[in-house]
Amino acid sequence: MEGRPFGRYRLVELLGRGGMGEVWRAYDGVIDRIVAIKMLLPHFAQDTTFEHRFRREAHTAARLDHPHIVPIYDVGEIEGRLYVAMKLVNGEDLQTLLSDGPIDPDRAVGITEQIASALQAAHKVGLVHRDLKPSNILVAEDDFAYLIDFGIARAAGELE
Repeated sequence: MEGRPFGRYRLVELLGRGGMGEVWRAYDGVIDRIVAIKMLLPHFAQDTTFEHRFRREAHTAARLDHPHIVPIYDVGEIEGRLYVAMKLVNGEDLQTLLSDGPIDPDRAVGITEQIASALQAAHKVGLVHRDLKPSNILVAEDDFAYLIDFGIARAAGELE
């Protein structure tokens, strides 16, 4: 498989770039599957307070077993970059869906119920998202919704 090496992964395709880092489609050669890797910008790894909180919250989020929370497979640091490897969801974020205009009310209610269920599961284990927004909600086939970015949101929020 083509791509740039990144530890045990091969970065295949850049999916997006934001204020905190990049998201890549990647191949995990150890377990032979395609994953999404969110790599944070290098300066985050240099902040020991941020790194500690990021790892703690990401590990808590990784223990969540809920159908509407994207499973986290791995958390760590490679080449001076903190990263989270997670299930690759084929779909669009809610922000992109809403950019085409309002969505059908029944569809909106369905997505909202799924995300509310995910938040309830997280709150039961003491995990607060603190960055709930349309771009952190992925909508896959059949309007199956996923909530993403737990560890990143909490760790970044505590530094402000």
